[in-house]
Amino acid sequence: MRLLSAALVLCASAVGLAGTAHATEERASAHPCGFFGLETYAYYNHCGSGNVLIHIDRIWPASDGEECVRPGYTPIGVLLFTKNAHYIRPC
Repeated sequence: MRLLSAALVLCASAVGLAGTAHATEERASAHPCGFFGLETYAYYNHCGSGNVLIHIDRIWPASDGEECVRPGYTPIGVLLFTKNAHYIRPC
C-alpha cells in the first residue's frame, strides 16, 4: 500500500510540473518573439532556450543598453521611451 501511495504522489507531481511548463510555454507563445509593446510597457520575448544578451534602444532617460534575459518575456522599459530591442549573442 505504501508503494502504491508513493507511486501516486510521484505521478501527481510529474503531472503538476508538466502543467507548469506548458503554462509557461503558452504564456511566452502568446506574444511575438523579440521586442513588443503591451499597454505602456516594452518587453522582449526570448522564444529559444538558454539566456541571451539583447541590445535595447532607448530614447530616454538613459542611453542604449544591454541586458542578459532568460527564455520567456522580460520587461525592458517604458514603451514610450524604448524604441526596440534585438538579440546579440548567448550570455
